[in-house]
Amino acid sequence: MQKGTKLARGKIVLATGAFDLLHLGHVRFLEASKRKGGPGAKLIVVVARDKTVLNRKGRSDKAILGHTHLDLLGILREVRPDIISVGYDQKQIKASVEKLLRVERLPIRVIQIPKFGPSGLNSSTGIKQRVAKGWATQTKPRRSP
Repeated sequence: MQKGTKLARGKIVLATGAFDLLHLGHVRFLEASKRKGGPGAKLIVVVARDKTVLNRKGRSDKAILGHTHLDLLGILREVRPDIISVGYDQKQIKASVEKLLRVERLPIRVIQIPKFGPSGLNSSTGIKQRVAKGWATQTKPRRSP
């Protein structure tokens, strides 16, 4: 290799989420996020902790990854992504991230990945509701004729 020649590195894409019930919508979101980085991209996923999910959604099951406090700037400094990918339902998070990037003057692009799959099967809440409804239907006592 010639002196001073730099090898091109693939873009780093950072994706975040609760992923409380990993479903096809999450898989498609992560696949699309990585594709947005182009050939040779590296996808880094941050799974939100219980406290973060509880503060954002008002409920949480169990998560053990991510920082112990919400420190997006610390994660950005650690990961140094080229792109931050957010889900279709994360408009508020997208706006907060874009504001932080402007304030910190960080040249990171924020993209929003569209919704995937049939309605009701592309969200953890929708899947849980369908399972609960199906379970309730199966366990109802039947009346005798």
